[in-house]
Amino acid sequence: MNDNTTPLSANEYDAEINKTIPFYSTFYEQTIDVITQCNFPSIHWLDLGCGTGALEERALSYFPTASFVLVDPSEKMLDQAKNKLAAYDFKYICGKSTDISFDEEFEVVTAIQSHHYMSAEERECAVKKVFHALKKDGIFVCFENVVPSDETIKKSELLRWGRYQQRQGKTAEEALAHNARCGVSYFPLTVDEHIKLLKKTGFHAVHVFWVSYMQMGIYAIK
Repeated sequence: MNDNTTPLSANEYDAEINKTIPFYSTFYEQTIDVITQCNFPSIHWLDLGCGTGALEERALSYFPTASFVLVDPSEKMLDQAKNKLAAYDFKYICGKSTDISFDEEFEVVTAIQSHHYMSAEERECAVKKVFHALKKDGIFVCFENVVPSDETIKKSELLRWGRYQQRQGKTAEEALAHNARCGVSYFPLTVDEHIKLLKKTGFHAVHVFWVSYMQMGIYAIK
Protein backbone atom coordinates (compact mmCIF):
# COMPACT_ATOMS: atom_id res chain seq x y z
CA MET A 1 0.00 0.00 0.00
CA ASN A 2 1.29 3.47 -0.88
CA ASP A 3 1.91 6.09 1.81
CA ASN A 4 -0.25 8.79 0.16
CA THR A 5 -3.05 9.17 -2.39
CA THR A 6 -0.72 9.60 -5.38
CA PRO A 7 0.84 6.68 -7.30
CA LEU A 8 4.28 7.75 -5.99
CA SER A 9 5.76 7.16 -2.55
CA ALA A 10 6.73 10.24 -0.53
CA ASN A 11 10.49 9.70 -0.84
CA GLU A 12 10.36 9.51 -4.65
CA TYR A 13 7.68 12.14 -5.27
CA ASP A 14 9.87 15.16 -6.07
CA ALA A 15 12.13 13.22 -8.41
CA GLU A 16 9.39 11.39 -10.28
CA ILE A 17 6.38 13.70 -10.48
CA ASN A 18 7.64 15.57 -13.57
CA LYS A 19 7.69 12.27 -15.45
CA THR A 20 3.94 12.02 -14.94
CA ILE A 21 2.62 15.60 -15.00
CA PRO A 22 3.88 17.94 -17.74
CA PHE A 23 5.37 21.22 -16.51
CA TYR A 24 4.79 20.29 -12.87
CA SER A 25 7.68 22.45 -11.60
CA THR A 26 6.09 25.37 -13.46
CA PHE A 27 3.06 25.12 -11.17
CA TYR A 28 5.14 26.42 -8.26
CA GLU A 29 6.67 29.22 -10.32
CA GLN A 30 3.27 30.33 -11.60
CA THR A 31 1.75 30.18 -8.11
CA ILE A 32 4.52 32.34 -6.67
CA ASP A 33 4.19 34.81 -9.55
CA VAL A 34 0.44 35.22 -8.94
CA ILE A 35 0.97 35.76 -5.22
CA THR A 36 3.77 38.25 -5.86
CA GLN A 37 1.33 40.32 -7.91
CA CYS A 38 -0.95 40.67 -4.85
CA ASN A 39 1.62 42.78 -2.96
CA PHE A 40 0.56 41.61 0.48
CA PRO A 41 2.51 43.49 3.20
CA SER A 42 2.77 40.24 5.14
CA ILE A 43 1.76 36.69 4.30
CA HIS A 44 0.15 34.00 6.41
CA TRP A 45 -0.04 31.05 4.03
CA LEU A 46 -2.07 27.84 4.31
CA ASP A 47 -0.92 25.07 1.95
CA LEU A 48 -3.37 22.20 1.53
CA GLY A 49 -1.98 18.91 0.28
CA CYS A 50 1.49 20.34 0.86
CA GLY A 51 3.27 17.11 -0.08
CA THR A 52 7.01 17.29 0.52
CA GLY A 53 7.12 21.06 1.11
CA ALA A 54 8.66 21.83 -2.27
CA LEU A 55 6.40 24.84 -2.81
CA GLU A 56 7.38 26.35 0.55
CA GLU A 57 11.06 25.80 -0.19
CA ARG A 58 10.78 27.85 -3.37
CA ALA A 59 8.37 30.43 -2.00
CA LEU A 60 10.70 31.37 0.87
CA SER A 61 13.18 32.77 -1.65
CA TYR A 62 10.53 35.32 -2.61
CA PHE A 63 8.70 35.72 0.71
CA PRO A 64 11.33 35.11 3.41
CA THR A 65 9.11 36.39 6.23
CA ALA A 66 6.02 34.38 5.26
CA SER A 67 4.57 32.05 7.88
CA PHE A 68 3.18 28.70 6.73
CA VAL A 69 0.68 26.15 7.92
CA LEU A 70 1.23 22.91 5.98
CA VAL A 71 -1.57 20.35 5.73
CA ASP A 72 -1.38 16.88 4.21
CA PRO A 73 -3.21 13.59 4.86
CA SER A 74 0.04 11.63 4.59
CA GLU A 75 2.40 11.48 7.58
CA LYS A 76 5.19 10.39 5.23
CA MET A 77 4.72 13.47 3.06
CA LEU A 78 4.74 15.69 6.15
CA ASP A 79 7.94 14.00 7.34
CA GLN A 80 9.58 14.94 4.03
CA ALA A 81 8.35 18.53 4.42
CA LYS A 82 9.57 18.78 8.01
CA ASN A 83 13.03 17.60 6.99
CA LYS A 84 13.16 20.00 4.06
CA LEU A 85 12.01 22.96 6.17
CA ALA A 86 13.71 22.06 9.43
CA ALA A 87 15.20 25.55 9.78
CA TYR A 88 11.74 27.12 10.06
CA ASP A 89 9.13 27.11 12.81
CA PHE A 90 6.09 26.21 10.73
CA LYS A 91 2.92 24.42 11.77
CA TYR A 92 2.12 20.96 10.36
CA ILE A 93 -1.29 19.30 10.35
CA CYS A 94 -1.94 15.73 9.26
CA GLY A 95 -5.37 15.85 7.70
CA LYS A 96 -7.45 16.66 4.64
CA SER A 97 -8.67 20.02 3.40
CA THR A 98 -12.11 19.04 4.65
CA ASP A 99 -10.72 18.70 8.19
CA ILE A 100 -9.38 22.24 8.62
CA SER A 101 -11.15 24.90 10.65
CA PHE A 102 -9.79 28.44 10.33
CA ASP A 103 -11.60 31.77 10.38
CA GLU A 104 -10.11 34.62 8.30
CA GLU A 105 -6.50 33.86 9.24
CA PHE A 106 -4.67 33.75 5.90
CA GLU A 107 -3.81 36.04 3.02
CA VAL A 108 -2.97 33.01 0.86
CA VAL A 109 -4.33 29.48 0.55
CA THR A 110 -2.90 27.05 -1.99
CA ALA A 111 -3.88 23.57 -3.11
CA ILE A 112 -1.53 22.15 -5.74
CA GLN A 113 -2.74 18.90 -7.33
CA SER A 114 -4.64 17.77 -4.25
CA HIS A 115 -8.40 18.34 -4.45
CA HIS A 116 -9.03 16.19 -7.52
CA TYR A 117 -8.87 13.12 -5.28
CA MET A 118 -12.10 14.23 -3.57
CA SER A 119 -15.72 13.39 -4.28
CA ALA A 120 -17.98 16.24 -5.40
CA GLU A 121 -19.31 16.66 -1.85
CA GLU A 122 -15.83 16.66 -0.30
CA ARG A 123 -14.55 19.17 -2.83
CA GLU A 124 -17.41 21.57 -2.15
CA CYS A 125 -16.74 21.25 1.58
CA ALA A 126 -13.02 21.88 1.02
CA VAL A 127 -13.64 25.04 -1.02
CA LYS A 128 -15.97 26.37 1.69
CA LYS A 129 -13.25 25.68 4.28
CA VAL A 130 -10.77 27.59 2.12
CA PHE A 131 -13.16 30.54 1.81
CA HIS A 132 -13.61 30.76 5.58
CA ALA A 133 -9.85 30.45 6.17
CA LEU A 134 -9.05 33.45 3.97
CA LYS A 135 -9.07 37.06 5.07
CA LYS A 136 -11.02 39.56 2.96
CA ASP A 137 -9.16 40.14 -0.33
CA GLY A 138 -7.15 36.97 0.30
CA ILE A 139 -6.34 34.68 -2.61
CA PHE A 140 -6.86 30.97 -3.23
CA VAL A 141 -4.50 29.50 -5.83
CA CYS A 142 -5.26 26.02 -7.07
CA PHE A 143 -3.70 23.70 -9.64
CA GLU A 144 -5.76 20.66 -10.59
CA ASN A 145 -6.20 17.95 -13.15
CA VAL A 146 -9.15 18.90 -15.33
CA VAL A 147 -11.25 16.96 -17.80
CA PRO A 148 -12.71 18.17 -21.12
CA SER A 149 -16.49 18.19 -21.28
CA ASP A 150 -16.38 16.58 -24.73
CA GLU A 151 -15.74 12.82 -24.56
CA THR A 152 -13.87 12.75 -27.88
CA ILE A 153 -11.51 15.48 -26.72
CA LYS A 154 -11.06 13.71 -23.40
CA LYS A 155 -9.92 10.50 -25.11
CA SER A 156 -7.59 12.45 -27.37
CA GLU A 157 -6.04 14.40 -24.48
CA LEU A 158 -5.54 11.26 -22.41
CA LEU A 159 -3.65 9.71 -25.33
CA ARG A 160 -1.53 12.86 -25.67
CA TRP A 161 -0.80 12.82 -21.94
CA GLY A 162 0.16 9.15 -22.24
CA ARG A 163 2.63 9.97 -25.02
CA TYR A 164 4.21 12.59 -22.78
CA GLN A 165 4.72 10.01 -20.04
CA GLN A 166 6.32 7.60 -22.48
CA ARG A 167 8.73 10.31 -23.61
CA GLN A 168 9.75 10.63 -19.96
CA GLY A 169 10.61 6.93 -19.76
CA LYS A 170 7.37 5.18 -18.84
CA THR A 171 6.28 2.13 -20.80
CA ALA A 172 3.08 2.25 -22.84
CA GLU A 173 1.48 -0.05 -20.26
CA GLU A 174 2.50 2.24 -17.36
CA ALA A 175 1.14 5.32 -19.13
CA LEU A 176 -2.11 3.53 -19.94
CA ALA A 177 -2.48 2.36 -16.33
CA HIS A 178 -1.94 5.88 -15.03
CA ASN A 179 -4.48 7.43 -17.37
CA ALA A 180 -6.99 4.70 -16.53
CA ARG A 181 -7.11 6.24 -13.03
CA CYS A 182 -9.03 9.26 -14.41
CA GLY A 183 -12.55 9.12 -13.01
CA VAL A 184 -11.69 6.04 -10.94
CA SER A 185 -8.92 7.02 -8.51
CA TYR A 186 -9.21 10.77 -8.99
CA PHE A 187 -12.17 12.85 -10.09
CA PRO A 188 -11.31 15.93 -12.15
CA LEU A 189 -13.83 18.68 -12.92
CA THR A 190 -14.16 20.64 -16.13
CA VAL A 191 -12.82 24.20 -16.18
CA ASP A 192 -16.37 25.56 -16.14
CA GLU A 193 -17.26 23.41 -13.12
CA HIS A 194 -14.27 24.80 -11.21
CA ILE A 195 -15.31 28.37 -11.93
CA LYS A 196 -18.93 27.71 -11.01
CA LEU A 197 -17.97 26.11 -7.68
CA LEU A 198 -15.69 28.97 -6.67
CA LYS A 199 -18.28 31.61 -7.51
CA LYS A 200 -21.02 29.63 -5.77
CA THR A 201 -18.87 29.54 -2.63
CA GLY A 202 -18.66 33.33 -2.58
CA PHE A 203 -15.39 34.32 -4.28
CA HIS A 204 -15.98 37.59 -6.11
CA ALA A 205 -13.24 37.21 -8.73
CA VAL A 206 -12.09 34.01 -10.45
CA HIS A 207 -9.44 33.66 -13.16
CA VAL A 208 -7.93 30.71 -15.04
CA PHE A 209 -4.30 31.73 -15.53
CA TRP A 210 -2.63 28.55 -16.79
CA VAL A 211 -3.75 25.52 -18.84
CA SER A 212 -1.79 22.70 -20.47
CA TYR A 213 -2.51 19.06 -21.24
CA MET A 214 -5.15 18.14 -18.60
CA GLN A 215 -3.98 20.49 -15.84
CA MET A 216 -5.17 23.97 -14.94
CA GLY A 217 -4.10 26.82 -12.68
CA ILE A 218 -6.93 28.96 -11.29
CA TYR A 219 -7.13 31.63 -8.61
CA ALA A 220 -10.02 33.20 -6.75
CA ILE A 221 -10.16 36.32 -4.57
CA LYS A 222 -12.39 36.61 -1.53
